[in-house]
Amino acid sequence: MKDQQLKDNLKFEDATEGVIFNHYSFCELLKHIMVKYGGLNYNEADKKLKNHFLYQEPTSLDDIYYITRELEFHWAMLIAHGHMYWLKGIPSDFNEFKEEYLTWQAEIRKKHKLKEPYTYYDI
Repeated sequence: MKDQQLKDNLKFEDATEGVIFNHYSFCELLKHIMVKYGGLNYNEADKKLKNHFLYQEPTSLDDIYYITRELEFHWAMLIAHGHMYWLKGIPSDFNEFKEEYLTWQAEIRKKHKLKEPYTYYDI
């Protein structure tokens, strides 16, 4: 997939709600999850993400609904290990280590100046 400049602050709306999608921050978070929890190095995570549809800039609110219906953790493991990765014993969520994960995620977002991946709002 072609290299592109990822952007934050993408805005999508319909008649009743909207969302600010921070594509750059979302993708960076996925890469860091793949490194920490998926066993990849950063370059491997970057390469895998660039070959996944999530790297493409979304074009509609429906795209955002699809992306945000899953946890970032799930998307990262799916990209790192492929479909049905949970059958390999890889967790599909962070419930077993929620406190540690949320602390780590907050530190990564702060360290790399990443925004919340998305924010929904009413119109």
